[in-house]
Amino acid sequence: METRVLNEYMTNTQLNEILELLRRMDKRDRLRTWGGFFRSILHLIPLILIIWSTWYAFAHWDELLKEISKAAAEQSAAVMQNQGGDFSKQMQEQLQKLMGQ
Repeated sequence: METRVLNEYMTNTQLNEILELLRRMDKRDRLRTWGGFFRSILHLIPLILIIWSTWYAFAHWDELLKEISKAAAEQSAAVMQNQGGDFSKQMQEQLQKLMGQ
């Protein structure tokens, strides 16, 4: 009789331990699920930005091209003015040297 009671006690204790482990695993799995959800959202943000920027570039291609060409023309004009002024000064100096001789 005592053996039977002891066996039932051990069985109940083991079942309680198993239930406690299952509860812990359930909490851990719930946390991992939420973590995976937030990680997925964070991974979607760059994808959304790439899709939006591609759409924006496609929709406003003419405006972007005009701005880029305008900026390039301004920069090249500024470079030519700076270098062109130096070149003309050098030419004048060379002509004066040649004429002076």
